Amino acid sequence: MKIALLGSGQLALSVAWGICHSELAQEVVFFTNTQSSGKHGNRSSRNSRPVADGVQDITLATAMSASDTVVSFTDSGEELSNADVVVLLPASVPFGFHSAQALKTTNLSIARQIVPKVLEHTQNAKFLVAMPFANYISAWIHHTHGTAAVIGIANGVSTAHLKSEIATRLGLSVKDVSALAIGNDEVTYPLPQYCRVNGIPLTQLMDESDIQSLSATVVERCPYTSASEYTLVSHILQVLSAISLDKKRVMSVGTRISTDTTSVFLNVPSKIGSDGIEQIIPLELTNPQREQFTQLVAQSAAAQNFS
Repeated sequence: MKIALLGSGQLALSVAWGICHSELAQEVVFFTNTQSSGKHGNRSSRNSRPVADGVQDITLATAMSASDTVVSFTDSGEELSNADVVVLLPASVPFGFHSAQALKTTNLSIARQIVPKVLEHTQNAKFLVAMPFANYISAWIHHTHGTAAVIGIANGVSTAHLKSEIATRLGLSVKDVSALAIGNDEVTYPLPQYCRVNGIPLTQLMDESDIQSLSATVVERCPYTSASEYTLVSHILQVLSAISLDKKRVMSVGTRISTDTTSVFLNVPSKIGSDGIEQIIPLELTNPQREQFTQLVAQSAAAQNFS
């Protein structure tokens, strides 16, 4: 398997090291020209030296750990040919740059620059969009280029927060906790009926008021404002592992769903294997949760309207 990482900086290097350490691919390619020159100059050229040093370090580390993954970096789109998976990583933004709209605009601008270049050289790759507003950008890629194999990596922080909160509040190991939440780029809704501790339903371990408090804590979290590098790397590697090893894992990721009137990307539980998203897992929702889901679809349809 060949994996292309579109981005630079420590986040990209961390993802690459995780791929090599787990031997998820035969080849990893950094494509560093994700930000073209503009009023801030050519950021790609400024970033190339740290990436080159990082690639050399990873190459030596893989040799020490006896991994056969080949790591390289390029600014030529031709080097992306035959990539099986393309990971679109978030931009490095200046300190204090916290505007949600600015993040959205910046990352979409990068996608507009880079995705056409990638598609010139690889038509069958699966896209993993790991930028803030991942569902929005995934929807743009699908709408503009007709690319079907797109997965939004958007819900990891909220899911991790939910699992951590359950473990902390119950005083139990997080290893025994499984949790599920759905949502879009701006809101997350935990599904307590699908949360378990070693198979035991959450309702047997917490009373209703505690469950409501738990859900409210997670809902209040704003995923796109969190500098969650390690959580994001972990989520990316889990999805890459599911694809590379055809694990058929079920995870809440940005997935295109269709209703009678619209098609949108939402964070919903999906089965992930070598073909990318292979199945959307149906859910049994309560009446309030159905209303929330209807609102999610309506909000996302408005936000993802590129007509």
